[in-house]
Amino acid sequence: MDTSSLTVTSPLRAAAVLSGGRVAVVAPFSSGRYYRAEFVHRGWECVAVSPATAALPPLYQGGIAPIGYQGVVTHNGDLNATAQTLRALRVTAVVAGTEIGVPLTEQLASRLDLPGNDPRTSHLRRDKGAMAAALIQAGLDAPRSLSADRLQDALSWAQSLPDVEDFVVKPADSAGSDGVAFCAGPDDIRAAWTKLHLVPNAMGGLNNHLIIQERLRGTQYVVNSVSATNLRGTARHTVTECWADRRTPGTHLYDRLDLLHRNRLVPRVLTDYTVRALDALGIINGPAHTEVMYVPGRGPVMIETGARPEGFYDPHSMREATGSDHIRDAVHAVVTGKPRRLAADRPRATVARVSLIAPYDGILDPVLVNTLLDLPTVRGHVGNLVPGGRIKRTVDLLTSPGRLTLAAEDPREIDHDHAAIRGLEDSGLYLGGPR
Repeated sequence: MDTSSLTVTSPLRAAAVLSGGRVAVVAPFSSGRYYRAEFVHRGWECVAVSPATAALPPLYQGGIAPIGYQGVVTHNGDLNATAQTLRALRVTAVVAGTEIGVPLTEQLASRLDLPGNDPRTSHLRRDKGAMAAALIQAGLDAPRSLSADRLQDALSWAQSLPDVEDFVVKPADSAGSDGVAFCAGPDDIRAAWTKLHLVPNAMGGLNNHLIIQERLRGTQYVVNSVSATNLRGTARHTVTECWADRRTPGTHLYDRLDLLHRNRLVPRVLTDYTVRALDALGIINGPAHTEVMYVPGRGPVMIETGARPEGFYDPHSMREATGSDHIRDAVHAVVTGKPRRLAADRPRATVARVSLIAPYDGILDPVLVNTLLDLPTVRGHVGNLVPGGRIKRTVDLLTSPGRLTLAAEDPREIDHDHAAIRGLEDSGLYLGGPR
């Protein structure tokens, strides 16, 4: 029988917990790696829970191993064994570090009788087809969708919607725009299906069925939130960040995100919709990262949500610019039992995040990458942006070389440096392209 194993990296007190508590961070990768420092800052101990290396999707294999934790628990597939290990360690909270940790986090929290989202409805927070259906059942707008395991079913469904010109075909349970294909007709749908069906996705799942949806047209936004449940069992949701999401024209490649003031009209409308959507999807505890399209004539329509912190996210530069970030807000909810009370609008400069877009595989020019990082408004970045570092052609968020956080008092300075970033990309930032 599979069992969990525990590696102790520093003295662990199984019989006594720090006065603050002890948290297990499940799959502490991507933005989840920032949890440990913030929990320790709040007086809590941290244990990492990670699937065995062989069970990790390629995206996380060979990555940064969990370090600095009081212990690392390897989950080998036996839920009871892992739960027993965490119970013996007197764990008082369980959080998901990244998308692959969401279902296990919910199962462990339930087994340990700790706050968490109901694992019986976990599919609503992972399967994009089930997600859309749950929103519609709750009376909220969502993309018309079909979850299919046969190409003919997808084609027949698309033909049954004569008012829809374009469709999106994508994996049911991946992330970071992995596998997202825009389709203008049957030939495009066939091509996308052939490329994606029964192929492993970036999160380690197998695309044994795919989602086909109407393609929404409008302005896209990102809404980050944190939820907690009070003693009466009522969920309280706080929207902590709203971002206007600009993609490169005609693609799903990320260009730029602009942080919006929370007391403006659009963020208020998005907040109202997102809070109701979180209820419909059973998100009652922890952070969520939601993508919403504002469609003219329809209003907000959720594209998808993830019950974990936003990925490809730099909390340090966000804290410098705004005073907080998605990780810090999530930790506050765990430590205090309630989301952070926010002012009508946090004092902050103008903030944007710009994703790099590499047109081909290559390496980073040693001079230009330093020029990039030295731009006046750049406050920090995620990604391995080192001189001479190897990069892959950008096809989605997961293959972007990096994302820069920009902040300034004058928004024109942001626009200037955004243009400078694209100019550096055009003038040789990426070496080794086609000759």
